[in-house]
Formats: sequence, C-alpha cells, structure tokens
Amino acid sequence: MNSTYSCWPVMLVVYNLPPSLCMKDEFTFLSMLIPGPKQPENDIDIYLQPLIDELQELWNGVYTYDASTKKFFNLRAMLLWTINDFPAYGNLAGCATKGRYGCPICGENTHACWLKHSRKMSYCNHIRFLPINHPYRRKKYTSARLRDKALLCPTIPKGTEVVEQLRKVVNDFGKGRKKRRRDEEEDTMWKKKSVFFSLPYWEVLVVRHNLDVMHVEKNVCDSIINTLLDCKGKSKDHYQSRLDLKDMGIMPHLHPYEEDNITRLPAGAYTLSKSDKQLFCKRLFDLKLPYGYSSNISNCVDVEKRKLTGLKSHDCHVLMQQLLAVAIRGIMEEGPRVAILRISKFFHGLCQRVVDKKEIIQLELEAAEILCKLEDYFPPSFFDPMIHLVVHLPREVRLCGPVQFRWMYHFER
Repeated sequence: MNSTYSCWPVMLVVYNLPPSLCMKDEFTFLSMLIPGPKQPENDIDIYLQPLIDELQELWNGVYTYDASTKKFFNLRAMLLWTINDFPAYGNLAGCATKGRYGCPICGENTHACWLKHSRKMSYCNHIRFLPINHPYRRKKYTSARLRDKALLCPTIPKGTEVVEQLRKVVNDFGKGRKKRRRDEEEDTMWKKKSVFFSLPYWEVLVVRHNLDVMHVEKNVCDSIINTLLDCKGKSKDHYQSRLDLKDMGIMPHLHPYEEDNITRLPAGAYTLSKSDKQLFCKRLFDLKLPYGYSSNISNCVDVEKRKLTGLKSHDCHVLMQQLLAVAIRGIMEEGPRVAILRISKFFHGLCQRVVDKKEIIQLELEAAEILCKLEDYFPPSFFDPMIHLVVHLPREVRLCGPVQFRWMYHFER
C-alpha cells in the first residue's frame, strides 16, 4: 500500500494500572500529532521538545488533587521506554539501523560484512552469542560463519557509556544538512544525541527503546516464506547471493556453474520443487480456522502462481507460530525444516502472556542456536537486520516483561 502523506501520532500509555487495563484505549493518551507529508526522521526531536519539558516537570512533581481521597498530593511520573518500529527506533535513539552498525543493541560491536554482488550488509556469525563451551563451537562449518572473528559475545553498552560516546556528537537539525554518501565509510553509529537524554533518569534505564516483536516477527515470516517459494524480487536466494558465496569461499555446493552455455544454480536444502510449492500453498488455502482466530488466509494465497501476497502483521503472527509448521510438513529436507520449526516454537514461547524467567533464559540460548542452524543452510543475504534482532528479543522480555505490553499491535490496529 502506497501513501503520499505520512503523519506520526505520539501516544502515552499508563503502566501504573492492572495488566488487564493498562493497554486499553481509554488509558491511552494522544500527546501530539506530528504532521507530514514526510516523516520527520532525525528532526523528530524538535517536535518532541514540548513533551520532554512536561516529562521533566512531572519528574520533579506536580501538585495534584485526588478526587477519591479529596486530598492534594505531589504527583510524579517518568517515561519508562518507547514503543516503535525499527526505522523509528533509529530516529528516536539517534543511532544507525542499517549499514555497518545496523544493530543498535550490539552497537559498535556489530558483526556485519558487505556482500559485493547482493549490495547489502549481512549480519551473521551468531555463534559468538553461544557460551564458550557450547558444542557448536567445536564443530567445523562451511556456512557463512567466520570462526576467526568476534568469537566472544558482544557487550551491550550501559547508558553512562552511551552518554560518553555522545559527547563528541553534534546535533544538526533541519533540511540544510548534508547526507552521507553511500560509498562513505561510517565512523560511528550515532547520528545525533537524542532529546530523551535531557531527562535526568534516561541514562540509568536498562532498556530505553523497545524492539517491536510484531514487526520483527512479520519480517522473519516474510523472509522465510518468500525464500521458500522463491518469489521474484523478494527471495533472499538469487544469482547475486550465489556469487557472494563463491567470493567468500563458503557453501561450495551452492556455487553457480555453467552447463551448455547456461548458468545454473544448484538446489539448496531449503529449495522446494514446483509440486512442493503448490502443496505448500494448497495446504494454506484449504485451512479452515475458527471465527475470530485470524483473517481468511486463503485470500492471500495464489495456488497457481505459488505465492502469498497481502499478508498483514497478524496474518504473519498466526503463520509463524501455528500454520507454517503444518504447511512445510514433509516437503523439504529435515535440516532446514527443523530450523524453521524451532524458530516458530521460539516465537510462540516468546509471546506467552505469563513469563517464566528460567524459560526466557533458555530462549536466549535457543535464539542463538536457531540462527546458527539457519546459517548452515541459508546464504548470507538471508541475514538482514531483522533476522539478527531475533537474538536480542529474549533479553528484553527478561528485563521488561511480556511482549503484550511492548509491541505495536495496540497502536496500529
């Protein structure tokens, strides 16, 4: 869906309420509406300044009348975190969300390599998120993992360390600023010092901006489905990605070769035949779901053309956690099928309404193992920032609680 006008609502949610009430519409306040026609990008700080002034006033305390007790008291409030999609994450935090420093959690410890032919960054080498004595580290791989670099898990900088990094950053707002050329080397992940750091408590918070599970799950689902069905222009496996494999000297069984003056691409473990693609689509087309469980998925399935189109965020949510396991049953090699089933189970466990700390700690290990398994079968072009962010989602659940209070469904539906 294309739109020539974009406007940004800024809403506040009261968390000092029972869990059954705090995300209801009646307790969500529209603070401001940033007009279009284009998104404000880094200039969003200018629009947020009045809100920041009021938040500073609330932090110091406001003399307020309590109608229930008929007494005056000193009301204090603080901003706990922000909930936003990934591009807005970069605008609010003032950091990069693509390129060499495409992961705002890893920061300057992000491991990214440039794919010459695909002309994009690949965020692989997730073996470094595993414990040093993990069995995966002792195996020999021919995947995209580079065992000689970044073997240790990257440390996540604290708020005080971020403030120290921002001391030399100069804010440059307005339309007159020069944009960085594509071929220029990035020297830092920071584009500005966020206006939120003017709040006295902001640098102390452990999680200041949330990764939106809704958008991460949708992008992971789209990447998997489009690659399995080999959708033109959307698949992560194409001729350029195979040339990258050849340049990197990995996965020799997937390198392109010449036969009778025709360039051929060998089938990968995740490659589906035409009959398998049709069976995949037919299973989704014939599904009968309870009323209110999800939208009619069959409207998005084209069995003849063997593709899925028009999937919404909640459609991908249901597909990822429930239906994808049914659709791929028995139609591909065991290795990639098990990896996809594990990531489906991972998102199902991540989105539970009741969080068990021991299970979340196990999910952190599971996320790294799943991405390592995917690296064994899928080319480096598959691993964009959204795939990489999966490894950081359990940490935020462990620190901030269930995702139902921190994702975008409440604001976008």
